Amino acid sequence: MTYPPFPDPVDEHTCRPGDPGEPALTRRNLLALAAAVSATGVVGASFGGDAAVARPRGTRARPLTLERLVPGFLPIVEDGYGNPIGDGWGGRVNPWGAYTAHRISITPSGLRTWRIDNLLTGAPRADGSVSSQDSTCWLFEGDERALLVDTAQNTPETMGVNDLASVCRHLLGHRDNGTVKKDPVDFDVAISHSHGDHTGKVPQMTGRTVYYPDLDWPTATPPANWVPVREDGGPTTHGNGSTVKKIDLGGRMITIVALYGHTPGSTGYLDAENAMIATGDALGSAFVWAQFASATTSTYLPMLRRLERKLSPLRGIVLLPAHYLQLSKYGRGKPPLNGRIGDLRYVQDMARAAEGALDGSIAAEPYHHVGREAVWIGGGSARLVYSLTNLYPGGPTGGRGVRRNYHRVEIPARYALEPTSDAPYAYLQNIRTDLTMIRDYATRSLFLMRGSSRALLIGSGAGTPGLADFVRRLLRGTGLELDLLLTSDDADQVGGLKQFAGHRIHVSAGSSLSGRRYRDLVRVGAGDRIDLGRDTARRRVRLEVHPLTGHATEGLTVLDPVSRVLYAGDALGTQGPAGLVLSSSLAAFGTALASWRSATDGRYDTLYTAHNHQWFTRPGYVDSLATATAAGLADDRAFVASSLPGYRALTAGTADVTAWIHVPVGR
Repeated sequence: MTYPPFPDPVDEHTCRPGDPGEPALTRRNLLALAAAVSATGVVGASFGGDAAVARPRGTRARPLTLERLVPGFLPIVEDGYGNPIGDGWGGRVNPWGAYTAHRISITPSGLRTWRIDNLLTGAPRADGSVSSQDSTCWLFEGDERALLVDTAQNTPETMGVNDLASVCRHLLGHRDNGTVKKDPVDFDVAISHSHGDHTGKVPQMTGRTVYYPDLDWPTATPPANWVPVREDGGPTTHGNGSTVKKIDLGGRMITIVALYGHTPGSTGYLDAENAMIATGDALGSAFVWAQFASATTSTYLPMLRRLERKLSPLRGIVLLPAHYLQLSKYGRGKPPLNGRIGDLRYVQDMARAAEGALDGSIAAEPYHHVGREAVWIGGGSARLVYSLTNLYPGGPTGGRGVRRNYHRVEIPARYALEPTSDAPYAYLQNIRTDLTMIRDYATRSLFLMRGSSRALLIGSGAGTPGLADFVRRLLRGTGLELDLLLTSDDADQVGGLKQFAGHRIHVSAGSSLSGRRYRDLVRVGAGDRIDLGRDTARRRVRLEVHPLTGHATEGLTVLDPVSRVLYAGDALGTQGPAGLVLSSSLAAFGTALASWRSATDGRYDTLYTAHNHQWFTRPGYVDSLATATAAGLADDRAFVASSLPGYRALTAGTADVTAWIHVPVGR
């Protein structure tokens, strides 16, 4: 976004950091304040249980001025993707170090709120450019105290000159025109969650109260000035044994709101009177990182719905996020949103995204920013980053998944991020078959692709209800006939066949499935091709069949040489400790693998298995399988303990290409 020019000081009374003339901090006459507050009719709002929040009668939210730069502070200079360029200050020396500030609102009684941005310069990116991470704090002024929500990152600063406390004292000690304000209030600190880019300056906040989320409380004993907060108040094992649920600033009441998910104790600080809530990272800034174990999607959704009920009476409610600059990043910076700050609609849209992830009504897509484990999904003005392994408590094997629900990821991504994030996965853009990964309630992945003449589903699942209906909905309006391909006779490949009566089914020539039971059975083997017509780039889609035995005698893999994708079923196992489970001897698999590689190596950029949830696995995984196989054939001491009874294991590779092979004892 474009920022206004750097403003000149208003007059000679403008105070800069370190000025010896900055006044000492004093308290106001409390009796006069009480009378003034009483005259305005402002009272503290109730926020207990699931009750909605009621704003006092006759009041309404005033519009925010989010870009009103405070005199003496520098504007942030950004690139076209919403990132600060370099250190963010456009080559100018910032007298406030890593900080800038904007005054965003004034209450009817004259109390102000500021947005304070903190920039931490990062290491050079892949293209050599340098950018900075933005972290946002919010400063609420009361008649008796002020409250600083979050303390930003651990950036270098000079204490007493351009540190965070000096920034806050400067803002509170000056009027909007830059002149000194008599008897300013001092401030306390509130933390939204435990991540370091929001707690960076907490160690500096000695001598003032630090309100800290009870459920994010550190394991090490914190200083005595820390006070635990929790929406319901009540006892705790932390601090002095009780939690705070409201913070009275004098003429301004801040209420604690549970926003658990991003971290176990993520907390919001609500000013109901003025219809604003500081949300930290709990709802994100334009998208939320909810791929963490604490943000299980099926429990995150009820939190959002509960928050929606609580905030709905507050007309004009705005969400004050912890990374303000993200509001203008990616598609959110374009019409119709144009970087607009979050509101009640944003909460509703985030809930819709979570619902869509759980019931499969909205397609997710790869999220390039944190690697292959995360996907993200849009619900309108909000986007949710999550993991397919964390949809339900206990994960895919926890038994809490909804059997009738299917989840889907469209590959490649269509929602652009920025070149430095998207470029490493450019090869996925070559996939032009409208590829959809369908994930069931547990650990099984199926793949639906489309050509101009036919669609193909790889696998039929384990027999959970509703799969055929789900696939038909995805194909609605295309007019395409659906075929199936089964990569083995495993139960989780053939279990759902009853739902697909009347569809052509491609199976291995060695499959035990009966043509009497499945009349449209087509047996395929090495050299056969499955023609789907043309992809969206008008290229001919002829899938090549490449058998691979070892896991099963009837194992198949299928190669799309145009999109450069390999579909491996269980023939290559599952990347990770679950591994490849052999039924054959290691020597027999080694021979089969070498022959198979002679026909497939160098012809695919990514592969998909029947159980991996990730949106890609690199060909290096096959190298790791070959390395583990060779090690086991060369030296019996290469074997390690297996997690499967009656097996021993081999492993090779690191990180995203780690391979495990489970070999039957005696084979």
